[in-house]
Formats: sequence, structure tokens, C-alpha cells
Amino acid sequence: MEEAIQKLAVICFFMTGLSHIFQPKAWVEFFIVVREKKEIGAIINGFIHYPLGAFIVAFHNVWVGIPLVLTLIGYALLLKGLICFVFPKLALASLNRVSIERAWEFVVAGFISVALGCLVLFSLVNK
Repeated sequence: MEEAIQKLAVICFFMTGLSHIFQPKAWVEFFIVVREKKEIGAIINGFIHYPLGAFIVAFHNVWVGIPLVLTLIGYALLLKGLICFVFPKLALASLNRVSIERAWEFVVAGFISVALGCLVLFSLVNK
């Protein structure tokens, strides 16, 4: 099951990362719309992040080597979802940073996501 979760993560990291790189303004517009929903928007944001985190935490409890990175990301995504669900006003603080002028931050996040996908893929092919 751990290998399946790693494959899922590679797909998610690559797809989301490439989208962030090639469509940063669309992501900005999306999160601006989410932010306009106030607390409901924070909960929507939680639903974006927690499912992958829950899958990773439930089925990829690996605490050694490169796969440890994926486990930590899983816990971080789960924590982000928890904050969005339990403390939506706190979660809105990060959404308040989103603006067209800062669209480049989505490109940076995209490259980080693709790099994480490469790292997990590297650990998959080098078992």
C-alpha cells in the first residue's frame, strides 16, 4: 500500500505543480473566490488539502529514508486541513496573502511540488 500512496503522491504533486507553474493567475483567481467565502472558504481550503494528507497518514507511515519526506508532508497536509476546519479565521490569514501581484509565488510552489514529485518518484524507482 505504501508504494501505491507514493504513486498517488507523484501524480498529485506533478499535476498540481505543473498547473501552478503554467496557470498561476488561475490559481490566484480561484483562491480569491475561495477567500471571499470567508469561513466557508477556509473550510473549502481544508477540503482541498486534507484528503491527500489523510491518505498518506493512514497508508504511508514510513519514518526512514526519502519516503519519510512524504510521511511528513502527509502530516502537514492533515494539520493544514485541521486548522482550516477548526480555526477558519486563522486559515484565512494565509488566503489574505493571495493577490495577482504575488502570482509568482504559485510558480515557486509549483516548482517545489514538481521537485517533491521527482523525489518521491526517485525513491520509487530506486527500491
